[in-house]
Order: sequence, then structure tokens, then C-alpha cells
Amino acid sequence: MQKVLSILLVTSFTASVAFAASGDMVLSTPTTMTPTMASGSQAILPPPPPVTTTTPINTTQNNTLPQLTAAPSTSVAMSSSIGENKSVSCVSNAAFATNSCDACFDGGSVTTGKRLTGLFDNWTNTSTGLMIAYQSEQKNPNMVAFGTTIWTASPSDESKLWKSSSDIIWSPTQTGSTKMQYILGAGQKVKFFEADIAAGYTLTKTDRKNGELVGMMRYPTVAHAVDAVGNEGAAKTHYECVAYNLSAPATVVPVTPTTPVTPEITKTATGPAETIVLILAAFFIAFGLMFSLRKRI
Repeated sequence: MQKVLSILLVTSFTASVAFAASGDMVLSTPTTMTPTMASGSQAILPPPPPVTTTTPINTTQNNTLPQLTAAPSTSVAMSSSIGENKSVSCVSNAAFATNSCDACFDGGSVTTGKRLTGLFDNWTNTSTGLMIAYQSEQKNPNMVAFGTTIWTASPSDESKLWKSSSDIIWSPTQTGSTKMQYILGAGQKVKFFEADIAAGYTLTKTDRKNGELVGMMRYPTVAHAVDAVGNEGAAKTHYECVAYNLSAPATVVPVTPTTPVTPEITKTATGPAETIVLILAAFFIAFGLMFSLRKRI
């Protein structure tokens, strides 16, 4: 019996080898072997965990716009900062148009001898896109005088009076470039210019009258607009002007008191000749009276 079983096993093995050698793939379904416990009972295993198929996310983006990032701004276009001048219409004074002012402000009144300090100007991006300012293109603010007015700058060189505010951090346009830029986002505002500590202008003298325009601070900002597809426009200069009127004390004309005029008594002026005649006349009158008295006696 054992010999018969051995022959059957050898025959089965030979057939399997021959079938595999013919080049046909033998597909077999794997069977899960269930271990048996020592007692002969079958162990119950938990079902295999479900297989989760994930589809990779395409993180490739079509970046068609330039990688320009606006600097963070602490204020927006519609807000106000401490010390800002009151905004007025540019048609309120013809001098605004004469000085190409795009935004106009009232700086209040000044008196002769008064010094203006703590001056500054904001740059506001009222567009819907980015704006770029290049440090090398900027111009210095200046004071415009009216009439024969004299403003004294301290320091005398106006280019040393102004500086970029501490809010402006210039950055290179690209790595290794010496061209510095500042990018302002849409609807944002930043303090752009400010006078150095204790620097300013003194109204030395003027021929203007009380309430008349005596000076105008003119702040230029040179910037480029960037459109929706990243194209940079030509440089444009935006002028903001602050007007100052003269506050002169009212001129008091002193009133001189009038003294009543006393009419003078008219006197007859007599000279030496008239005096002698009067003496002789008196002598003869006296002599005649004396002669008349003697005749009566």
C-alpha cells in the first residue's frame, strides 16, 4: 500500500513540473491557513483591514504672475494717522493747480518766527493692484514760498532734512541687485517721508496779510503701477501739497489825544518909536493940565 502511495505522489509531481515547463502561468489563489489550537479547535481571526487607495494631488501651479509680495502695512487707505493734515479740495486754491498737486491738505496757520517740525507724508495706494517705488527714483520734498516770504530750512540743505520713514524697508529687486524697491499693496497706506529729528522750516519774514497763503509743502512720490498680468507701468510722480496761511496779529493804530486850542489874546505890538511918541504925548497932556490949573488959581 505504501508503495502505491509513493508512486502516485511521484506521478503527480512530475505532471506539475511538466505543466509549468510548457510556459503557461499557473495562477493560484492564496489560501489563508487557519492555525489550529492545541485542543484541535480552530482559531477565529479578525477580518483583514480594508485597503485604502489614494489618488496623488497635483501640486503643480500655473504661476503666470510675477512673484511680487507687498510689504505689510499697518493701516489702510481710509484710516487716519496722528498728526495728519486735514484733506481739502484741490480747487479751493489756485496755487494747488499751479504746483501740480494731486492731493491737497490744510496745514493750518503759522506766525512769523514759528518753526514747523515733525513733518511727514503718507503714500496711499488707491488702485486695485500693486505699486512699486524705487529708491533711486525718489525726489526730495520742498517748501514753496509766496510773495516775498522767506522760509529758513534747518539744516539749510533740504536734501538732508528728509529721510525715508522707519516704516519703509527697501529691498533689492533681485538677489545681488543694488536697485532697491518698496511694494505697496492695493488699498494700503504707509508713512513714506518724514523730517529728521528737530529738522524743519522757520517762517522768517513775509509781506503777506493775515489769512493769506504764505507757504506750501510739496511732497513727491514716484511709483510704478502693476497690472493684473504683472506688467509694470512707467514711472509717475504723485504730488501731495500742504498749504499754510499766515496768522498775523491785528495792527493797532495808536490814537493821539487832541488838545483843545485856546484862542490867543490879540496884543498891539509897539516898537521904540511908538513908545517915544506916547511918552511925549503924555508929557504934553500933563503940562497942559498943570498950565490950566495955574490959570484958575
